[in-house]
Amino acid sequence: MKPYRLLLTGFLLITLFMPLFLAEPCNAAFIISNNITLERDGMIWVYQEQITGNEAIFLRNFIDLQTGNNDKFVNAWEIQKAETFFRNQTKDALKTKPDVKFNGTSNPVKVIDVDFWLSKEALGRTDKNSSITNSASVSYIFEKEVHQGTEIWVMGTPNSGVTITLPVDLDVKRTEGLDNKSQESGNNRTVLKGSFSPEKNITLWISENESFKFDIQELQGGEGSNEQGVGNKSKKEGNKTVAAGENAEPRKPSGSFKDIFTQLYLSPKS
Repeated sequence: MKPYRLLLTGFLLITLFMPLFLAEPCNAAFIISNNITLERDGMIWVYQEQITGNEAIFLRNFIDLQTGNNDKFVNAWEIQKAETFFRNQTKDALKTKPDVKFNGTSNPVKVIDVDFWLSKEALGRTDKNSSITNSASVSYIFEKEVHQGTEIWVMGTPNSGVTITLPVDLDVKRTEGLDNKSQESGNNRTVLKGSFSPEKNITLWISENESFKFDIQELQGGEGSNEQGVGNKSKKEGNKTVAAGENAEPRKPSGSFKDIFTQLYLSPKS
């Protein structure tokens, strides 16, 4: 990632506050949630983060200094400029350090859209420590299709909560790095819930959804001559769901604000 030329005052502010960011990967100041929707041809990662205390003061000052007029007050136009700043920083960060791998490599994974939304809670005086909830969304496409035997690896924030919705008709043979795991099903999709491990990586080994196959076999056996129509309908519904995932607008926010700030701090300054 190219070194970003911060204002001197912005750099000094980061220098003062960065020890608070580096102390713990996910503490009381950062309440993080991740929602990953995996399709056969891509995925959407929706990320939300609540920032409180000193980190909220830091973020307000950062917005005012980096994208505003340094008047100790955050205005709406400063938030809009900051959203663009964070969006571009995330794109650059993901090019340098991909957070999704397909069968052990990031080569088949392409980021097609990144967006950030900064909450209106950031408006006002920069010395406020009230909470700020921000969100982001990253959309990916896969150059290969997810199927039985595919291995999906994602890198998130340690100890942060995560929900992973698997593609229609697919399941997981096993997982690694998903702590406090629970599993539920609905609409022919498996949903995994838990949290990223302290090692911050989750690996999924994809398998077929055996329960869905069993339901289809029962339905085919019960309806006899309609079995072909039922199978075709199921395939069409699955394809429609995949297409919807491909074309869907990213929901409101991979990578956290802490990660971006850390990279800015550790990058060479000029």
